Amino acid sequence: MNLKTRVRIISYLAFFIIFLIIWSILHFTFNDLENPYKGMISAVITAIVAPRINIYQAQSGKKIQLKWLFLKKPINMRN
Repeated sequence: MNLKTRVRIISYLAFFIIFLIIWSILHFTFNDLENPYKGMISAVITAIVAPRINIYQAQSGKKIQLKWLFLKKPINMRN
């Protein structure tokens, strides 16, 4: 599997898990809130909080890293 593919899978998996956590928190705290609104609110918060893929050029070639709001250092991905 290609490195870029692995990074994308990790990013999408993290997005999905964060989305489910936020949606379940909204579901159990706000009972009167309709499901489409829970989904929209969860998607916006998840888009802000989810890790991002950053591709940059180094002397040794292109490097891929995941940047996340809660980590000080980005996660560098290697082969």
